[in-house]
Amino acid sequence: MNPDEVRRRLQGLSESPLVDLGRIPGVDRDALRPAAVLLALTEIDETFHVVFTRRPDTMPEHSGEVSFPGGGAEPEDESPLQTALRETREEIALLEEDVEVYGALVQMPTITGYDITAFVGEFPQPYELQPDPREIESLFLAPLSALMDPANHRREERTWQGLTFDLHFYDFPPYTIWGATGHIVYEFLTFLDS
Repeated sequence: MNPDEVRRRLQGLSESPLVDLGRIPGVDRDALRPAAVLLALTEIDETFHVVFTRRPDTMPEHSGEVSFPGGGAEPEDESPLQTALRETREEIALLEEDVEVYGALVQMPTITGYDITAFVGEFPQPYELQPDPREIESLFLAPLSALMDPANHRREERTWQGLTFDLHFYDFPPYTIWGATGHIVYEFLTFLDS
């Protein structure tokens, strides 16, 4: 899918999440910590790439996991979008004013205690991203075409507190994208394919 077609489809997003995954049985959504992430796109060689980060193994939460830039809301954040943009700036030095935000894709509770809102935005190239080593061990850009390739996707059923759900895995060696991040990728690709 070429970048112009992706941009056209992204115009269908707004400030309200397109998909709200609602409640997880046994998890009080009101008790979850609000969080937000940015699915950041950038065009390189006429194809979109998605920015992912890998958390250091020393992090107390989500250590070693692949994620989108983002994190928990702070009292000064006026909205989930502000949380996503602030966290992205702090983690990878992508400035708010350099992101064209298309809108919110999904809001989803997690079993790890967060209520995540994922936004989609685009930034120009060339652009030098600088990972903060306290929060980010490394970052990488995966071509959208690699994520869309069915050979790189697998789905596994998991059970948690009697609830069975699908986990989506995307292989982009040496990385595996899964968990909440994998589900956001799945929702994004489903949206683009609709």
